[in-house]
Amino acid sequence: MKFKSIKEMNKKLYKRTLLDEIKYYLYYAPKNYLDMLPRRIYWFFQRGFRGYGDNDTWDFDIYLAKVISKGLKQLKKYHHGCPSDIYEKYRKRKDLTQKQKDKLAVKEWHTYMDIIIRGFETNLEMMNDPRRYKELKPIFDKGMKLFHKYFNSLWD
Repeated sequence: MKFKSIKEMNKKLYKRTLLDEIKYYLYYAPKNYLDMLPRRIYWFFQRGFRGYGDNDTWDFDIYLAKVISKGLKQLKKYHHGCPSDIYEKYRKRKDLTQKQKDKLAVKEWHTYMDIIIRGFETNLEMMNDPRRYKELKPIFDKGMKLFHKYFNSLWD
């Protein structure tokens, strides 16, 4: 059987009918879920004991990007301060009250955290759509540079 194009081949060879869909969702999907259940339980306990499961290491960069971006969002939401080097810039200013200094420092820290979060989220976008790699790489690099600089300041 010869085909003129890949599209034509896909249409003829991989055409799924309504019956195929029904068969999949009534038979194969539940069967696959049940087949994988013991592994999923095992991975769940691995995450509890050591912080990651064997399945997480298959795409470890993606796993870490998801965990770190969610953790940073949580940290930003419930913060109690900012890195000392950011605060030092505002501490020297005499024209501001203490409250204004604190507010400006925290605002700048939130801006940096947003850039770091966006860097990790951009990494996920680059993995999902490699055609946008060149477009997204500078955003990712900027986030990673700040992540590296403020790594030891990511605590509350």
